[in-house]
Amino acid sequence: NIVSVTPMQIMAIDIENDDPDFTVGLSYERIFNNDLLSIRLPVAMSLRKTGTFYLMPTIKIYPKKQGIVKFAVGPQLLFAMGEESYRRYVNTGSGGYYQTITENRKQFGFMLNNSINFTIAKNLYAAFDYGLGIRYYDSFPRDNNYLSPFGSESSVLPIFQLNFNMGCRF
Repeated sequence: NIVSVTPMQIMAIDIENDDPDFTVGLSYERIFNNDLLSIRLPVAMSLRKTGTFYLMPTIKIYPKKQGIVKFAVGPQLLFAMGEESYRRYVNTGSGGYYQTITENRKQFGFMLNNSINFTIAKNLYAAFDYGLGIRYYDSFPRDNNYLSPFGSESSVLPIFQLNFNMGCRF
């Protein structure tokens, strides 16, 4: 078992319209008896976007069991939700104006997670994780999605996360 704190994380899930998001978080990892597989449940809170949360369940596969320095790779899901605003152009008969709309935004994606873990002391743990993948769903409307290879209305875009976490093994 590992309980850890993520004092810094960078999330880039809306690269067409937004700068990367900075988060802090907590996670729990359960390493199974064979020392080759674990499930990690991290939760992060945005420091830039009020009320935005990220849940990123991960299956980690350790090719060389547990030791002082370990590498792991595995699938990671991304669920993001929070209240955000966007601007929409409203066309009237004699011109138009921009309207700001605030609503709950939901996003879903998939990443391939890579991590390097360090067991500093018997119960002290530190790790660097990064994930690269695709955002499949975004509840915000898309007017001009130039980066998507799947058309202008698609919400499929590349996503990236990088974090440092430290905690306690027990």
